[in-house]
Amino acid sequence: MSGAGAAAPGGGLDARVRLSRGAIEVDVALTAAPGQVIGVLGPNGGGKTSTLLALAGVLALADGHVHVGARVWDDGRRRLQPEQRAVGLMLADSLLFPHLRALDNVAFGPRSRGVDRHRARDRARTELDRVGLAAHAAARPRELSSGQQARVALARALATDPALLLLDEPLSALDPDTRARTRSDLATRLTAYDGVTVLVTHDPLDALTLADHLVFVEDGQVTQAGTPAEVLTEPRSTYVATVVGLNLYAGQGDSHGHVVTADGLIVTTSPTEGPVWATIPPSAVSLHRHEPEGSPRNTWRLRIASVTMQGQSARVGLLGDVPLTAEVTLESVTSLGLQVGQDVWAAVKATEVRTYPR
Repeated sequence: MSGAGAAAPGGGLDARVRLSRGAIEVDVALTAAPGQVIGVLGPNGGGKTSTLLALAGVLALADGHVHVGARVWDDGRRRLQPEQRAVGLMLADSLLFPHLRALDNVAFGPRSRGVDRHRARDRARTELDRVGLAAHAAARPRELSSGQQARVALARALATDPALLLLDEPLSALDPDTRARTRSDLATRLTAYDGVTVLVTHDPLDALTLADHLVFVEDGQVTQAGTPAEVLTEPRSTYVATVVGLNLYAGQGDSHGHVVTADGLIVTTSPTEGPVWATIPPSAVSLHRHEPEGSPRNTWRLRIASVTMQGQSARVGLLGDVPLTAEVTLESVTSLGLQVGQDVWAAVKATEVRTYPR
């Protein structure tokens, strides 16, 4: 555990959250420099929100520390209460006061910290302008769209000049079109925020487009951390692979390009010896009625478990010797007559299989 009074690197965030929450033992480390956005992802019940609540001071640490800049917020012995922490919080539900105008909703933050009405409203006008809602200052929440309400909530969270901005599924309640527009607005506003942002989300697009650094939390533990590019290239758990859209296999590789997995043999042209991960992009999987001939080095007879339409393509879940997800065109679905329960041949060129050390 870090010593009391130690500052976060560069005046940002340095935290080690260790606590028990139900059956989950949470142990999550987070560090970030000022201006950075950390995206925290993971399955439900894995410890993401518990980590966020510990940073906010709602949950006490059993061990570990939370340092923000030069201040010690929690070191396991002494702990600042939530109201003593320079934190801004934005949730999926904007929780705006229905009887207050947008201006006064945003001004509520500074007012709650002792700022007089005039200065609080001036600050609220500034923040509404920064999120593009200056013209809606007099509107009440019912007169605003869901996306506008989310932007008012963001303005309120930032109006107190927090050192740490905590976003818990901030876009999950929005419809797809509104979500895309609000995501863009949020990205623009966060670019101008010089504190640290911690974003908890289930949506990989939110994380990949908003965050500088990703942390995956499963069963209370960090299973992978890195930049979006690093995670997209080399996922290291089944959950992470699902998020980034890759087929992932743990196996033992040899110098000949053979990867022996628990499910079967995979051949690659980029051999890695020893314990390895092997990835196959769904778009690299071709499906056939009959066993294919020619160049593919990997062919398996599999059974279709699911067919899910996604725009102009379909994702086909396949079970058998080497379980796969394939991404094919709608034309392929029709021409092959792909249906759940049907047997098909799946083929993957060895050049499409990537391996890296476990």
